[in-house]
Amino acid sequence: MNASMKNLTRYTREKTSFLGWRVCISRKGVMFTKYFADAAYGGEEGAYEAAKSLRDEIMERIKLHPERARSIMIEYQEKFAKK
Repeated sequence: MNASMKNLTRYTREKTSFLGWRVCISRKGVMFTKYFADAAYGGEEGAYEAAKSLRDEIMERIKLHPERARSIMIEYQEKFAKK
């Protein structure tokens, strides 16, 4: 797997009814998942850039504060939880 694709998955109509990208990161027993629909981000490239940006933000925070990985993951779960 290409390192730039780590924690990113492409969903197409061939696989599911969703068309876009998924970020999925698991650390310290906590899993965070967020979907980026092509339609909401101006197409496949926009959705990819948004997903990659969020993935990079989370991974950088975990890298800087590995001792807080669990709380960082929970923070993102709560931030993006459907209300």
